[in-house]
Amino acid sequence: MNPTVLHQVLIRQVKRLYEEKTGWGTSDLWNNQDFLELSVMIFDQTGTALSHVTLKRIWGRVRYESLPHTKTLNTIVQFLGYRNWREFRVRKGRHSTKQKNPIRHISS
Repeated sequence: MNPTVLHQVLIRQVKRLYEEKTGWGTSDLWNNQDFLELSVMIFDQTGTALSHVTLKRIWGRVRYESLPHTKTLNTIVQFLGYRNWREFRVRKGRHSTKQKNPIRHISS
C-alpha cells in the first residue's frame, strides 16, 4: 500500500477512535468549541499541547497539504493509549493492508 494512502487510512482510524473515546458522535459534526475542548483533554492526558487549529488540520477542517509532524502524530495516539505513532501504525496498519480476497497459489 502506498505510504500516503496508508497514512490517510490510519488518520481515519484515529478519528473513529476519538469519536468513540469522547462519545461526541461523528467528528464531521464537531465545531470549533469541540476542538478547543479536545485540545485541553489531550494536554491533560499527555502533557503535550496541540492547538485546536492543529487538530482541525488533522480532521481536515483547515486546508493543509503537508502531513502532520511526528510529534503531533505521537501525541494524538498517546491520547488513545498508544506509546507513539510507530506503535499505532504497526498495530493498526497490518489490519489495513490485508487483502480482502488474497490470491491463493495451488501447488501441483
